Amino acid sequence: MRQARPLTLVQLTDPHLLADPAGRLHGWRVAAAFDAVAAAARTRFPHPDALLLTGDLVHDESGAGYRWLASRLRGWAPVFAIPGNHDDPATLTAALRPDAGVGETRLGDWRLHLLDSRMPGRDDGRVGPAQRARLQAALTATDKPALVVVHHPPVAVGTAWIDALGLTDGEALRALLRQGPTVRGVVAGHVHQAVDRCVDGWRLLTTPATCRQFRPGSRDFAEDRRRAPGYRALRLYPDGRLTSRVFRVPAALAARG
Repeated sequence: MRQARPLTLVQLTDPHLLADPAGRLHGWRVAAAFDAVAAAARTRFPHPDALLLTGDLVHDESGAGYRWLASRLRGWAPVFAIPGNHDDPATLTAALRPDAGVGETRLGDWRLHLLDSRMPGRDDGRVGPAQRARLQAALTATDKPALVVVHHPPVAVGTAWIDALGLTDGEALRALLRQGPTVRGVVAGHVHQAVDRCVDGWRLLTTPATCRQFRPGSRDFAEDRRRAPGYRALRLYPDGRLTSRVFRVPAALAARG
């Protein structure tokens, strides 16, 4: 049966949670900030088709942190989760038990390709030849519209210090995506800022973190204290169209030290 309506996805990214829900990271009460953002998203989108968690979920990689996250998402929607550079994939999977993880997932008439770009002990990322080969095979096996989900964006966003911590094989991934006409978008985290840009016929979408924001365009590290944490909502249409919007949550600023 064909997809009869647009699908709604809610993306939450880079919460950097800790084992202790009362803990602070860089002055932020990260659990309180996440709660504020998730509550706002859940009020606006009470029944999405899926939640996209795009990495850097638990900064200290603790089972307690992932279990706390799971408790906050329970009963909302299926959870699709990938690791970031501040995650342990095995602990994430064991504690969070997402409905979908790394690999290909079908959602209506769409195909979601969830990639693992984490390199242990490093802040930059790499997809690697094995995942790229699997992605290429999957993209050529069907004409269904595709969404690629990865923590590190494959394209520079114009913030020099964070671009230096991007995908080491970003060009190889972009070359593959240029050959995949079914790819409608790439959804990423990592950069703690919102980007919506057309690249080679597909859209690059990055999303505000649920805690602190990074200043767009900065050469060196800089926190963007003017912008609130937030989340992104996406709608995936049966005809392959994709629409998206970022929602900022000013209430989350109360968690900033």
